[in-house]
Amino acid sequence: MTQIGLYIHIPFCIQKCLYCDFVSITNLSIVKSYINALLQEIQLKSSPDFQINSIYFGGGTPSVLSANHIIHICQWIYKLWNIVQQPEVSIEVNPGTISHDKIHAWQISGINRINIGVQSFHDHHLKLLGRIHTVKQALHAIDCLKDAGFNNIGFDLMYGLPGQTLHEWRTDLETAIVLNPKHMSCYSLTFESGTQFYEMMRHKRIVPLSEKIVRQMMHILMDIMAENRYDHYEISNFASQKIYRSRHNQKYWNHQPYIGLGVAAHSFINNKRFWNCSHVSDYIYKLHHNNDPTEHSEILTREQQLIEWIFLGLRQKEGILIDKFEQHFSCSFHELFSSVLDELKAIGYIHVSPLTCCLTDAGRFYLNSIVQKMVDSF
Repeated sequence: MTQIGLYIHIPFCIQKCLYCDFVSITNLSIVKSYINALLQEIQLKSSPDFQINSIYFGGGTPSVLSANHIIHICQWIYKLWNIVQQPEVSIEVNPGTISHDKIHAWQISGINRINIGVQSFHDHHLKLLGRIHTVKQALHAIDCLKDAGFNNIGFDLMYGLPGQTLHEWRTDLETAIVLNPKHMSCYSLTFESGTQFYEMMRHKRIVPLSEKIVRQMMHILMDIMAENRYDHYEISNFASQKIYRSRHNQKYWNHQPYIGLGVAAHSFINNKRFWNCSHVSDYIYKLHHNNDPTEHSEILTREQQLIEWIFLGLRQKEGILIDKFEQHFSCSFHELFSSVLDELKAIGYIHVSPLTCCLTDAGRFYLNSIVQKMVDSF
């Protein structure tokens, strides 16, 4: 039986963060209607052909849901889907939305992995980002989760923020390390079209940090995480031990099957990608009338597959697994990329063995340009 991941999209937020380009809304009056539609899709998409070994509640802000909503969703999933005995069940949490009732609900619902959107341990940066929580609330949330018995707790942090200093970023990381998270995801801020941050940048109300400073911040990140023996297993992700790597996210990076439920959620099975409608009202309407909310699908071409295998492989510590690449594409990896591999090895950006092709620490700073070079060579 094929093991897959299950992604559940919860689009609701108390307030939209200024940098966020994910599908999310602040109209909480339709939460009940959305949950009813989601429960309908959970039933509609359930299949005896799959076994679920990871469930991920993302958003939006999944922790904005009430205790009863989370319990109901999880009970419905476990009733209708075939779940392995010890699945990884993750939820994204905003520190400003935590309560003891919700923490208890997460426990009895089988949630065993908490991903807290801390983003910064400096209040002025949280305010700039449009976050609803304070540093004090983040620390309190972490304490509450630990006191409740949650062990697998991870943090999200951001760097490259307008006005952020190297010292502040170093302090963020050192503060996080003291709190002993099992996992950390550290992302460089990007100014995505359509976000408030993008418009603020376009009108010169905020000024992005220079590429040089951002690169220095990435150096600091890699150094501090290495000093504290975190496993830098993906370009933005670190685990205190290998067992704390994100089982669910590794499915995305390793071309493994997953099903996405909820508005705008994406799925990937047998080289086919399909995704739901992106407007909450449309999603609710379709499921209220027992219609499939899937809006589009595509079969990945050979070129699309090659690009994804290169990009996603090089993002990871283990790199591109050459035997799996050759088996999938029925060609020689070394022959396909011979000229560009020699060039990238000579400048110290990649390491190539008979088994893998991976980035060096120096190469991690130039991932996109390295991928482009390799794509241009075939």
